[in-house]
Amino acid sequence: MADVNKKAIFINTASQILVRVVTLAFTLISVKLLARYLGAAGVGDFNAVTTYVNFFLVIADLGLFSVTVREISKAPDHEKKIMSNVLTIRAVSALIVSLVAIALIAFTPYRSNHNIIFGVIIATGFLYFNLLGSVYDMVLQNRLKMQFSALAELLSKLVTIAALYTITVLHGSFLWVVGTVALSGIMIWLFKWYFARRFISFGPKFNKEVSSWIFNLSWPIGIVFIVNNLYFKLDTLMLYPMKGREAVGIYSNAYKILEVIAFFGSYFASSLKPAISEHIGKNKEMVASLVQKSFNVMLFISLPMTVICSVFSKEIITLLSTREFIPGSSALILLAFTLPLIYLNTLLAEILIANDEKKLMIKIAISVLLFNFVFNLFAIPKYSFMGAAWGTLISEMILLGINWFNAHRIVSFKVDWATTLKIILIFAITLVATLFIRQLPINFIVGIALSAITYLLLSQLFKVYDLKSFRELVKPTENQEV
Repeated sequence: MADVNKKAIFINTASQILVRVVTLAFTLISVKLLARYLGAAGVGDFNAVTTYVNFFLVIADLGLFSVTVREISKAPDHEKKIMSNVLTIRAVSALIVSLVAIALIAFTPYRSNHNIIFGVIIATGFLYFNLLGSVYDMVLQNRLKMQFSALAELLSKLVTIAALYTITVLHGSFLWVVGTVALSGIMIWLFKWYFARRFISFGPKFNKEVSSWIFNLSWPIGIVFIVNNLYFKLDTLMLYPMKGREAVGIYSNAYKILEVIAFFGSYFASSLKPAISEHIGKNKEMVASLVQKSFNVMLFISLPMTVICSVFSKEIITLLSTREFIPGSSALILLAFTLPLIYLNTLLAEILIANDEKKLMIKIAISVLLFNFVFNLFAIPKYSFMGAAWGTLISEMILLGINWFNAHRIVSFKVDWATTLKIILIFAITLVATLFIRQLPINFIVGIALSAITYLLLSQLFKVYDLKSFRELVKPTENQEV
């Protein structure tokens, strides 16, 4: 067999993206429903609730996902024992963190808003059950079957949208709307459990030695994820007390678009996790080759989305909400140029995780968080959500430089500059062409399609990831061995 099952990685990523694109369409429908039903202020409250709860979601994760996938990749014979103990750890940590989230809301700037207080209590249902569901993601990721996880989230989204639409028709309250968040978590848990049991069945068990081993491995990574998540949510959390709920609503609507499309890069990086984890200690040349190829893949799939989101920012914001949210289009332009940086940082972080660079990752995460906090402290009061958007862009630039230096120290990967420069040239030409297309008297969705076609045709012209090269990407080479 091959060192890296490239075909499995490709199928795992491509199938996830296919299902996630469909999920994205339904996610955007829910964004539209929320914007029309709640308005900017209501969306601000709703996103304040989800941002707050999602922060605790990462706290309860404790880094278990990355560490568990790494360890069961190394020791598949012990998978069931490891997963049973991980399920127990996750159930307990999720319950504790859910209760802490409810208790701490009374000490935040949100304490005077009863919608947010009671909304958080309801939304912790999502926190708890989504965390339980993520245990089964570890099983699916190790087998490169994350398309089932994506399908579970799609089915959950369909149920949630049906519930949300019913609530809007019946003129339900804000808290009923938040209730769809909890419903989503429950559905995700049920569907992921159903799909994962096809591969392995396990229940909660507690072995002190195994649980302590897993916990000790994971909690430093968990700290990194907590700090990183706070970094991504910090601007929204700071906007609320500084500029009010309307600013949060406008900015978070634009940021939601970034969050959704940023996940595509993480799907590809996660597909590489088992291979990088297994071989980083014994075959760094293979890992370096894999990272080199993946670097350009990340650029290739992120840059067309940067073009579309930046050029058609006003149209996208209007489509997904109402004209009340149009001021957020300027923030979306900056966030669009952040996207390639996020993709590359996600890829490089996998090297640090696989090499067990816990202390280093903690230092990096805290340093970037502190920079982002100080920047927002001065930028948000003066520039509102635009200051927050600039903070995100500059922070990602700094993080890329730091991650590049440290990842290259571990694995001496090279950049295929010939391909990289071709991709950047294609991006630049497509950007200019799309600016021209936007001036044409056509529907902007047609304009987006023309922009995408331009990008693909140019990639064919410059011989970057045409059909033949994609076939070569997923075809194992003859001299690879297990």
